[in-house]
This record gives sequence, C-alpha cells and structure tokens, in this order.
Amino acid sequence: MNTRPHAKDDHNLPTARQLIMAWVLLMALTVGTMIAGRVTSAASLGLAWTALLMVITWAKARTILMVYLNLRVAPAHWKSGFSATLVFVLLLILGIYALEALGLVIHHK
Repeated sequence: MNTRPHAKDDHNLPTARQLIMAWVLLMALTVGTMIAGRVTSAASLGLAWTALLMVITWAKARTILMVYLNLRVAPAHWKSGFSATLVFVLLLILGIYALEALGLVIHHK
C-alpha cells in the first residue's frame, strides 16, 4: 500500500534536475538584475535599463510560476491568465515609470 497521498501525480512534478536548472537560471537572472539595475550607482536608470529590468523580472517570475509552482502542467487558461496578469503588471509599472521619467506625472504637494 502506498502511503503517499498523491503518488499517482508524481509524474507531473518537476524533477530534481529541473528544479536545480531553474535555480541556476534564477541566480543568473539575479546577477543580470544587479547589472541592469546598476546597484553600485545612485543615478537614475533611465527608461531602457528599466525596461530591461522588467524583462528580467518577467523571466524570473515566469520561471517561478512554471517550475516551482508547477503551472506548466496546469490547464492553458490558467497559464495564459497568469502570464497575461504578469505582463499587465510589469507594463503598468514600466508605463508609470516612463510617465515619471518624461515629466508627465503631476506631483501634488
């Protein structure tokens, strides 16, 4: 008798190799974030570097969703819903940053 509650679903779980490879990718993307974010500089990043940070953030979030949260085996509507929400939030952040960078945001005192 199998004492594991969902042993039949184990084939859907990521393998140890997939988890390790995802971790390595996340560490590499973290280094990319540090470089793109120019962590040693106090100067503003500018729109291009901020856009690059959003792309790296998308890649990291997508890796976490697909591998660690195992969304890769979820129905297509869940995958597309999470992906669309992620893209929407990142574009919203980038848009707000762009408006601020272009001086189009009105500050109230």
